[in-house]
Amino acid sequence: MGEQGPIKTRLLWTWDHASAWALNRPGGHDFGASNEYGRTAEAFVADYSCVLQWCGCHGIDGVVVWGLLRDRHGGADTVHRLCEVAREAGVMLLAGVGLNAYGGVYYEGASPYSLENHLQAHPELYAVDADGRRMVYDFGPSGPRTSHHACPSRPENQRFAQESLRWLFETFDLAGVQMETGDTGVCRCALCRERRLYPVSAQSFDDMALMYPLAAEAIRSVRATALIAVETYSHPQPYEGPAEAPGFGEGAPPWTAECVDRFPEDVLVQWVCDGFVAPRNSWAWTEAGVPPEGPRRHLLRAHFGTFWHRFRHEVAVDWIAEMARQAIAHSFDALSLFGEASPFHTGDELNYLALADYGSAGNPEADVESFLDRVAGPLLGGPELAQEYLRIARLVEQRGEIAEALGEVRRIAAALGGRPAQRWTWLGNYLASFAYPEPPVGDEQ
Repeated sequence: MGEQGPIKTRLLWTWDHASAWALNRPGGHDFGASNEYGRTAEAFVADYSCVLQWCGCHGIDGVVVWGLLRDRHGGADTVHRLCEVAREAGVMLLAGVGLNAYGGVYYEGASPYSLENHLQAHPELYAVDADGRRMVYDFGPSGPRTSHHACPSRPENQRFAQESLRWLFETFDLAGVQMETGDTGVCRCALCRERRLYPVSAQSFDDMALMYPLAAEAIRSVRATALIAVETYSHPQPYEGPAEAPGFGEGAPPWTAECVDRFPEDVLVQWVCDGFVAPRNSWAWTEAGVPPEGPRRHLLRAHFGTFWHRFRHEVAVDWIAEMARQAIAHSFDALSLFGEASPFHTGDELNYLALADYGSAGNPEADVESFLDRVAGPLLGGPELAQEYLRIARLVEQRGEIAEALGEVRRIAAALGGRPAQRWTWLGNYLASFAYPEPPVGDEQ
């Protein structure tokens, strides 16, 4: 292996229903956390074959797939095919697995390893809310499928999670998992209230500290080398209130270190940074915002280029640079971005290439100017044009400047050829969509 920079691992994170790398096929979504899968099994394999092969050619180490196992797109058969593609591409294929929510190992279908099926067969094992009602979360506009919650304190559910994970790794040649306990509410039964040491919001560090060791033990019993990434739904900056416990991405409560210390030592601990970097900058990220000390590695993730953050396909290379620099400065050595959209869309292409470049041996300080010169410049007609591309891409919310910018984009595209011209044409079409009247008023020039 050649020289590495400070970032050692890079992942693309995806939902199956929102991934569309095999172009011009119907049925995909552009947003959501619980949609039905609307494409075909053939499209599913084509989508993720494209993802894995592109990552193998461009320095992305792995791909996380939520909804990996679903009857609608072929179940076990298509996953076996994708494991082979991943192996040939030299890229890790990781299953997204919800332990207490988000479907379990088998997201949707007639499988004994579906969390929803398990709970419907054993309704006494459901998590309950403060009023004693079974927890079935409705995502509203984020998707029509509900999320069935398991009580983490019940030994039957703990055994189910372990058995499911052993089956997953006994059956498929996966490189690892990215696991979560759930961020849409926690069980409020007497067992959970008595077990927990600390306050909760829609997520619980106590629940993570309970479930992640059990899950990792099951995985390691089958595949000792598996990469195991575990979600915190938090940022390591100390949380200062006002709530008793922070919500998604708001910061680390005082009990974070004690709970993380109960995580397995060989996992990759995942944190979210959107509120602590541009363009949101909701809170300050200080020197105190470092993950807990210990043997565990740490991964930083963000929602750039998606409707979760702002806009799908949005050029975010400068924001990703800040994310990477902050990660390096605060003891992270892994990064993750959403990877659902094809790099045909130049915004996504540049974002993925930035992920591959920042913190590498060629750009150890995650310098955006270096990226624009070395990586983006050759794709866009030169370093100066790469700078201009980023400037123009930032005009999406400045409608008064878009018309003039579109004239410049057309002139640049006309002077170029091949893919560079196509990338500028893409920017023109993307930018124009933000100035298009709502509702359309006609065909004015």
